[in-house]
Amino acid sequence: MNYANFPLDKRKPLPSSDPVSADDFIDVERLLGMAARQAKVVAACAAIGLFLGVLYLQTTPPTYMATSRVLIDEGLNKVVDEVSAASVSMQTDSAILSQIEILHSARLAAVVVDKQKLDQNDAFMDPPTSAVSKAAGFVRGVVRYFRPNPAVGTADITQLDPATRDAMIASSRRDYAILKLQDEVQAERIGRSYVISIAYQATDPALAAAVTKAYADAYLADQLDASFDATERAAVWLQGRLTELRESSQAAALAVEKFRAEHGLAVDDGQLISDKQLSDLNGQLIEAQADTARASARYQQYKSIVESGSDNAFRDAAISADQPSNSIISTLKTRYL
Repeated sequence: MNYANFPLDKRKPLPSSDPVSADDFIDVERLLGMAARQAKVVAACAAIGLFLGVLYLQTTPPTYMATSRVLIDEGLNKVVDEVSAASVSMQTDSAILSQIEILHSARLAAVVVDKQKLDQNDAFMDPPTSAVSKAAGFVRGVVRYFRPNPAVGTADITQLDPATRDAMIASSRRDYAILKLQDEVQAERIGRSYVISIAYQATDPALAAAVTKAYADAYLADQLDASFDATERAAVWLQGRLTELRESSQAAALAVEKFRAEHGLAVDDGQLISDKQLSDLNGQLIEAQADTARASARYQQYKSIVESGSDNAFRDAAISADQPSNSIISTLKTRYL
């Protein structure tokens, strides 16, 4: 009997003398036979999957992602002590993670929402969705209809006046836009660099580009405002400190003047009266000593002239030209000179 002429679905595996190898043996022809018997089911499943894929692609609106990158200042980690390379690396990572959290903050999202007026943009607030999302939303609506959640702490806004109601609706739309933008914007660090990538995905490419650009601008402006605020606070503190020091200096000067006045320590031209009097007395003493020295020198000179006689008067001594002209000196000059 020729076993190869049997149909694939009629064949049976050949007996094996080794039970272990028989259990591990995979009969490809048997698998192909099973697939041939289920060919219609497989084809139907493939057709359904293809139809659902094409339907999804046709009903899902295209999305566009815009990306912007910002460079973080490397001096962020210089405000801490550089103990070791590992600590500096951890401090740098912490600083960049802090900047990413700032990008995800509600304050920055509020700035972007107000600048781009996203709460009034229908493409942002209610973007087009796919048929699958619409079906899921319809199912959730039906479930909420039959199992409503009890409203806690809500007020009936229909009883309010139109101005208050419009203000509450506008505030609610703005808060929803901020939360939605916080949830959809993406900020992540690129590798181990100091660069942070800001990305936003939307069905409108112009909206995606505008949001990422506004986010980058708002972040840079926030960093400049933070630096300016820090500098302003430091300047205000320094100004207050200078005012305190000036007041302390004035109080100390007043205390010194009061002490001088109480103890009779008057000041003339920035100098104490006692010090000035002492200085004057020292000057007078020096002048008196100089006059005494000049008088002694004259006496010795005159004595030498008298003792030397008239013949040696011109050779041994001379009378100074600045001597006072009186009758005694004139007489001595006439007699001996």
